[in-house]
Amino acid sequence: MTKFLVISFLILASAPLKGAEDDLYDFLWLDQDKKVFVLQNKVYKKANTFYSDFGYLRSLSSDFQNTTGFQIRSGYYLLEEWAVELIYNQYSSSNNDTYNNLGRVNGVVPFLRRFEKNYGIAGVWTPFYGKINTFNQIVYFDWSFGLGVTKIDAESNAESAANPNSDIFRSESFTGLLTKSNFKFHLSPNWHLNIELQKTFFRAKGPIASQPESWRTNTDLIFGVGFSF
Repeated sequence: MTKFLVISFLILASAPLKGAEDDLYDFLWLDQDKKVFVLQNKVYKKANTFYSDFGYLRSLSSDFQNTTGFQIRSGYYLLEEWAVELIYNQYSSSNNDTYNNLGRVNGVVPFLRRFEKNYGIAGVWTPFYGKINTFNQIVYFDWSFGLGVTKIDAESNAESAANPNSDIFRSESFTGLLTKSNFKFHLSPNWHLNIELQKTFFRAKGPIASQPESWRTNTDLIFGVGFSF
């Protein structure tokens, strides 16, 4: 009998515990006067600071080329979330296995447009910041987005793409729209690492001269290191 009473008491006593989380959730849900905008103090301030970055670049756009290069950029944070940035990209391209196999098997040359360099100016917005605990080491990061204009120097084989015995590239120049998203990982108050995805939009013709211009894109993945002061 005593054992039965003890078990019954434990069951009854534990029943309210099942609703404890829900009660707390409902209380917070109904408390409209308390709003949290910042979850942590910002460790690395950006307002009124300069930065410069150098990065390794790899193009993700061409099916027939191995395109790598480097990027140099510098910027200034006018406010904590807003910066102005100057960007310069240099490219180097070579034919990949897909290009070579296409010529050997089918005897054709694909249409190619290769970037040589582009440079421009962008506005940068950094609305997100946070921290990650990795192997008991806290790493602080910023997540930014950029929009700007760029001048593109390129070359294409539009005149000779239909001729497998010819490989003539002509210089081209375009003005384009630049967009980007960047993760910056702070190593110290002055040094940081970057991972950036940059996409360029521009209007250009294809290999058929009679066709009108259309929107085209180029996407670059960039890994870099930078210095802030």
